[in-house]
Amino acid sequence: MQPGLLPRDILDWVALLERLDDTDREGLLRHFLALGEEDRRLRFGVAVGDEHLRRYVDAVDFSRDVVFGVCSGTGQWLGIGHLALTAPSVELGLSVLAQARGRGLGAAIFRFAVAHAARAGIPRLYMHCLTGNKAILSIARAAHMTIESSAGESDAHLVVPPYAEFVRMLIDEPQAEEMH
Repeated sequence: MQPGLLPRDILDWVALLERLDDTDREGLLRHFLALGEEDRRLRFGVAVGDEHLRRYVDAVDFSRDVVFGVCSGTGQWLGIGHLALTAPSVELGLSVLAQARGRGLGAAIFRFAVAHAARAGIPRLYMHCLTGNKAILSIARAAHMTIESSAGESDAHLVVPPYAEFVRMLIDEPQAEEMH
């Protein structure tokens, strides 16, 4: 290894995630426009054209929802997560450009979304996807989400632990009643 280079094993997509705001609409739209036809269908559940994507991006409420992603050094959003905050649960939509797939970015977006939901006190996380969306279903299964499928569509639900419990789980700290 060359001196001064970070070892690859300490790099993590989560460290690169940024929250988008209203000034990022054009970049968000470019991300969705860069998705191929099948990727758009998997992300939105139906085939969508450019005009639908423009309307979708225009309708994003950055003051309510949490939109976040990883931006390349060239200004292209490689992966995007959109937590639509609607009580009592939140819906997560995510997409990753083809060139960034297979490296854990989708899973990092999911982990960030769960952590944000826990911090915000949101009790349930929800994802809706087509049953053919193997990447999203793999993430949902790895998180032990409850998955219900019907007519080619799947709904995945996750009970989000309270933030203090979330932290305890991360550091593997036993709960108070377990210590007695």
